[in-house]
Amino acid sequence: MSTKMTTLPRITPSATPTPRSISAGGGKYGPYPPPDLSSTWDHMKIPQRVNPIAPPPPKKRINSSWETVDQHWHNDKRRIIMQQREHTRYHSAWSKAFYGSPADQEAYRRHFRDVLKQQMADQDAQKKQTLKDKVKESEAAVQYDNQCRSQDLNNFVSKFNYLKQFRDDNKNFMENQWQQRRQDRQLENRYDREVLRYNPINWSGTLK
Repeated sequence: MSTKMTTLPRITPSATPTPRSISAGGGKYGPYPPPDLSSTWDHMKIPQRVNPIAPPPPKKRINSSWETVDQHWHNDKRRIIMQQREHTRYHSAWSKAFYGSPADQEAYRRHFRDVLKQQMADQDAQKKQTLKDKVKESEAAVQYDNQCRSQDLNNFVSKFNYLKQFRDDNKNFMENQWQQRRQDRQLENRYDREVLRYNPINWSGTLK
């Protein structure tokens, strides 16, 4: 017998926005240094990746040979070159901020000032958006509360009018019934008096 597991939707907590690339839409987030290649690697061209199953021309694939050593060696060499380039970019460029020219040091400090300003601006925008969302939520809650109060008032008035009409109808019914009984009793008494007058019980007048 299998049982279904129900889980609540995951709510992402409010936090600092995800870092964006420096060149994407004017964003200031991103690693330092910016994605510009060092002059050491300008003269080197990153080779294209090749498919080991389909070697580039003029080489041809021979059905009797399944060896792809050259193609894998080419891709591995390409990987090593790209790793060296990234190492130089992220791990060797740190010396410019401390031992480089004043322009490099100022660029380093300006980068992090811009990142800090962007973080502060994003946090302020997020706080404003959160406040707007809370205001909208409060307005919706107040509106819903007013609707509930209005509906409760209408229901109370409808119930009061119904019970009032029910009471008045019962009162009229009882008053009409009492009036009918009074009239019937008067008619019955009049009939009895008329009967006694024309046919008295003591017609000889001996009883007192």
